Amino acid sequence: MVPVKVECDCGQHYAFDVEPVNGRMPTTIGCPGCGADGTDAANHSIAQTLSAAAPAPATIAYALAPTPVAPAPSAGLRLSASEPVADAPSPISSLPKGAPHASQLGLVDRDQAVVEARAKVSWGDTPDAVIKYLMMQGFVYAEANELVEDMFKVRAAETRANGVRKMVIGFGMMCVPVIALLLHLQMISLKLMGGAIGVGLWGLFKLINGTIMVIAPQ
Repeated sequence: MVPVKVECDCGQHYAFDVEPVNGRMPTTIGCPGCGADGTDAANHSIAQTLSAAAPAPATIAYALAPTPVAPAPSAGLRLSASEPVADAPSPISSLPKGAPHASQLGLVDRDQAVVEARAKVSWGDTPDAVIKYLMMQGFVYAEANELVEDMFKVRAAETRANGVRKMVIGFGMMCVPVIALLLHLQMISLKLMGGAIGVGLWGLFKLINGTIMVIAPQ
C-alpha cells in the first residue's frame, strides 16, 4: 500500500492508503470538502512516493575469467594428455538488485487479480476495462474474456434477484393506502391517510426501480 496525501484548491487536506495500478490510482477520487476531482493530485503524490522509495539501479557486475593459455611444449617433450580446463563462469555473476517490487507496479497474484476483477465488475467497470486489467496481471485474452463473461453473468443474476425483491416489497407498500382506507372507511384521519399515501408512492418507486433491474440488469 502507498500513502497518498492530497491538498485541494479549496484548502481541504485529505490522505489515504491505496494499492496503485501501474503507478496510478485504480479509481477516481473526489475532495471530501468540495467534491472536486483529486485524481491527478493523487497520481502525482503516488509518483513522488514511488520515486523516493525505489533505490538506484544496481550496477551489473561482469565476472570474466581469464582465458587459460597452454604452456609451449619444451623440445623433446611430448604431452600425453592435455590438462582439463575449468568451465568459465557466467558473464553475469548476479541479477541486478533494487528493481521495483511487483506490488509497486500494481501486479498481484492470480487469485487476488480475480478478486479485484470481481470488485471492478461490481463498481460498474466495462467488460473491456476488466479484461485489460486481467491481461495486465498475466492472463491471456481468451482466459480473461471467459472469466469476465462469467462475472457479468453472475452480476446480472444478482441484479435481477434484487429487482424481484424490490418489486415484491414495492407492491406490498403500494397496498398500504388501499388497506388503510378499507379498514378505516370514513373515519380515517387526513394525517394517517397522507402517511399511507406516502408509503404507497415510495412503494411505486421501488416497483419501477425493481422492474428496470429485472429488464435491464446491466
